[in-house]
Amino acid sequence: MGCTTALSSLSDWICGPLVAQTARRYADIIYTPEHFVEMLFWIEDKRFSIHFGVDPIAVARALVFNLRGGALQGASTIAQQIYNIRIRRSRKVTRSWAHKVRQAGWSLCHSAAKSKASILKEYVDTVYWGRSYNGLDNAVAGYFKATRDSLSAAQSFFLAERIAAPNRVSVPRISNLLKRTPIRLNLARNGSTPADVAGIYERVYGCGGEVWQVLAK
Repeated sequence: MGCTTALSSLSDWICGPLVAQTARRYADIIYTPEHFVEMLFWIEDKRFSIHFGVDPIAVARALVFNLRGGALQGASTIAQQIYNIRIRRSRKVTRSWAHKVRQAGWSLCHSAAKSKASILKEYVDTVYWGRSYNGLDNAVAGYFKATRDSLSAAQSFFLAERIAAPNRVSVPRISNLLKRTPIRLNLARNGSTPADVAGIYERVYGCGGEVWQVLAK
């Protein structure tokens, strides 16, 4: 296990109780199963409940990854992503330093003025999930012909994974996420398996077999 993987696993272990507690607190507020909120936090913003709109630990991690010349790593919190959602209505979102500074400043101010619950609710109700689905209800109905309160853990994983690149499928990314201990435990605890996840990708994108082959290695 590499140093980076070990540090990531340690971070997941430390954040485990925090993510579980936060998921229980917000599941009823956004009318979803706890496992959906857990998946969302594990994949998008696991320190959501304790940072102030910007996650310095995630920023430091992204800087290390990016300076090493690997695949670009993001560090945007849920509040920072709301800033992107809002400005995308009027102008293009860039990855410039100027944009990052404005995004961080807005996120800090927004997080000081709004409750965590209202931030999370705005996020799930407005974020883009792919295939022209904005908002969780549209995504759940479009992908699964279901409602947000009936999501399975496998469906929750699929939706949370879609946010970073809604119209692109990366099998290595899916595989890496499914290898994370808290995500595997979430699936198992809630009656789902990696095979169930692969089945969803097969139905939606026709790549479930490829996902399963990667997981089996």
